[in-house]
Amino acid sequence: MERCLPMRVVPGAILLAVATILAAPVFTRAEPVKSTDVSTVILSVSPRTVRWATVYKHPDPAGHDPYYHVEVIEKEQGSPPWQFKRLAAHLVVTADALDRSRLRQKAKTYFYKDLEFRIAHRAWRTQPLIQRGTGVCRTTILECVGAAGNRRP
Repeated sequence: MERCLPMRVVPGAILLAVATILAAPVFTRAEPVKSTDVSTVILSVSPRTVRWATVYKHPDPAGHDPYYHVEVIEKEQGSPPWQFKRLAAHLVVTADALDRSRLRQKAKTYFYKDLEFRIAHRAWRTQPLIQRGTGVCRTTILECVGAAGNRRP
């Protein structure tokens, strides 16, 4: 005779399910970046502000997508993790632009829920192939989001 183990329910899953049913916003805790599918590129670090790009999607030539897809975050140093500014929910970036944007400095970053990124990325994918190439960031990420004037080495 098999023994049934009790099902373990995570409180965050309950909150997400209720919010989904009610179409309400979900507020969750920011977690340090730790996913293997997601990487972080530091864009700028100053005594007051850290800016980074969270890379979600890598180039997929077979799917006619030769670009990186990133979300760009700005956070004041020392502020609570939930206080941040999203500079871009979804930005399409060339490999060269991503490399030019990368600082070799270390900084503390966080991983935020990717719902806004997924919605914007899905909208980008529905565009005809010819339109996908317009609006691709080819310089640096901070130049593309209009924050380059505040960049400090």
